[in-house]
Amino acid sequence: IEEEDEIEPDIIDEEIDEEEIFMIVENQPEFPGGNGALFNFINKNIKSPIPAIEMEIEGMVVVQFVVNKKGEINDVKIIKSLGGGCDEEAIRIVKAMPKWKAGRQRGKPVNVSFNLPLRFQFR
Repeated sequence: IEEEDEIEPDIIDEEIDEEEIFMIVENQPEFPGGNGALFNFINKNIKSPIPAIEMEIEGMVVVQFVVNKKGEINDVKIIKSLGGGCDEEAIRIVKAMPKWKAGRQRGKPVNVSFNLPLRFQFR
């Protein structure tokens, strides 16, 4: 009986497209200080939109943005709207964020799409 040598699969080192926007990566982007710091930042900086308060509009806004490979926030847009000024406030908060720790794929920083739900409650 002859022993067969184990055959190792070839590892393909795929090139990462510099401008590609990833949805899922090995290491997700991170707000400086983590999720707790993100929630503190939002709670400290969010302002209640007067029209939403007057019209008693409450609920969730979902903001989508890209954390680029430098940790900067780009391409901010609303993917679930609420109205009453809440959408504009959600965009303002996201644009006011400091740089994040960039997401990484195969050890390299990459552009990553990120969704952030923000709840507006006034009672």
